[in-house]
Amino acid sequence: MKIALINDTHFGVRNDSTTFAEYINKFFDEIFFPYCKEHNITEVIHLGDLMDRRKFVNFSTLSQVRKNFMEPLQENGLNLNCIIGNHDTYFKNTNDLNSPKELFGDRYDNFHLHESPVEVDYDGTLIALIPWINKRNREDVLSFLKNTKASIVCGHFELNGYEVMRGVKFDGGMDDAPLKRFEMVLTGHFHGKYSKNNVHYLGTQYQITFSDLKERKGFHVLDTETRTLEFIENPNKLFHFLYYDDSKTDYDEIINKMDFDDFKNTYVKIFVINKTKPYTFDKLCDKFYDTQVQNLTIVEDYGEEIEEEEMVDMTKDTITLIYNEVDTLDNVNTGKIKELIRSVYMEALSQ
Repeated sequence: MKIALINDTHFGVRNDSTTFAEYINKFFDEIFFPYCKEHNITEVIHLGDLMDRRKFVNFSTLSQVRKNFMEPLQENGLNLNCIIGNHDTYFKNTNDLNSPKELFGDRYDNFHLHESPVEVDYDGTLIALIPWINKRNREDVLSFLKNTKASIVCGHFELNGYEVMRGVKFDGGMDDAPLKRFEMVLTGHFHGKYSKNNVHYLGTQYQITFSDLKERKGFHVLDTETRTLEFIENPNKLFHFLYYDDSKTDYDEIINKMDFDDFKNTYVKIFVINKTKPYTFDKLCDKFYDTQVQNLTIVEDYGEEIEEEEMVDMTKDTITLIYNEVDTLDNVNTGKIKELIRSVYMEALSQ
């Protein structure tokens, strides 16, 4: 049996942005549902964070989720087992009150929500589904992991020492010792695609922030017979960047050849290294504006001594940039400062 795996869909992301909603819908309309239909996939597992907001839902977002996700699942004959993620819960110490149950509950025969650990039999293959771990359910989850006969685990784990984002390891999460006995652990929560030992963070299906700029995005298909995990890439991008240096490149020629329609409703950053032809630069910017980019950010005025290699740092995620600045400080406990920053940053992400 082949099972489609999705996670961290975060419906309603970026304050219920219509641009992000259209981008997300494009993934499901053009990639996910057609692929499942073509390959006769009837089972889907969602690894948590179905919704983005913990405290409330926007009615426009709810309508779009129903029309563009829940109803197409039903129409395409897809059975969905969904676990609770931290963004799905109203309280932080229990999964009892959560948005998927309140919004969708028993409204769909093919929607099965799991608030507690459970084993699901997929054509003879037992898979353990582990929802978000909190203070109230921690001991029950650990006991379940110790005693389950499942060889594959799907969860929404916050694991210590794993990459929360590219190059930044999470400190203070759950130890991975209870997971080491399993053949394969598939998890959501951290948004970058990352594997370590038997644990695979699947990453988001699409870009959500500029830190996703260079990350491969898409969804996965688990084959229970061959025990293989196949990655189905999503080629659609919402974030783009380019370096502008007209002392080395003929941008008039590039402007004439570039298909600017690819940038419609996307976010674009231009890093200006050398601008000796202001008219050409303005023409480039006008082309982006004419094609109706969602946002165009121009980063310039670095000074003469900054090299292009240093510019690459500008595309890194926020917390990495802050960590890099902390490392330049003298006579301070950089470890403690980073721990505090990480704690505040992760708290902000969970709101």
